[in-house]
Amino acid sequence: MEVKVDAIVLRTADYGESDKMLTLFTLQQGKLSAAAKGVRRAGAKLRFAAQPFCFAEYVLARRGERNTVISAANTDGFYALREDICKFYAAASLTGICDVLLYDGIVNEELFLRAAGALRAMCEGDEAEALISFFLAALELSGYMLDLSGCACCGAVLEGKTFFDVSDGCFTCADCARGAGVSEGTLRLLKSCAGTEPRGEGASQDAKRRALRLLNAYFRAKTEAKVKALDEYIAML
Repeated sequence: MEVKVDAIVLRTADYGESDKMLTLFTLQQGKLSAAAKGVRRAGAKLRFAAQPFCFAEYVLARRGERNTVISAANTDGFYALREDICKFYAAASLTGICDVLLYDGIVNEELFLRAAGALRAMCEGDEAEALISFFLAALELSGYMLDLSGCACCGAVLEGKTFFDVSDGCFTCADCARGAGVSEGTLRLLKSCAGTEPRGEGASQDAKRRALRLLNAYFRAKTEAKVKALDEYIAML
């Protein structure tokens, strides 16, 4: 049986002498694995379809639970992500987050569209802000929404210095003060990336680093998983 899916490559692993095993995030069937035969050979026709972040229409031959890529039509290779080391690690962070949050065969169309949009935004602009925006959306779609609208204890509007409780995943005002301190710049960046405040002038690298550290700490607390590329990207900022 043959199936056709729109998919983004989340992860690859060498297999045999010239093959790769791909972990694909598909629009139609969620996360699945597929073998890509001979793609490590020089000049292989489907070599592009086994590259990190490739977004393509794949035709898979399915036998039982095994999938094999038999053809692919490129939608967007996001080549700019492989030409800049920071963009590459930001994109690898995104695919790593998807890999952790997705379960095999569970369809999540909105997360797929968000991922494709974020990869495109990383190519065209600030990869850190694109990653933060995607991270917030991915957490929400996975049932781990962060409420940036008000203090979890008293309901006061969050402004100025606030606090974040990683275990409960909630923000509190300076008066209620639960958890670790969050600077005004970091809070403003999180709100703008969440779409609850207008985008202002470019955020500082420090604010981006702190925002990603906060999101990463919360993500790890909820999933008990580590995305190595995300740790490395944060260290680059």
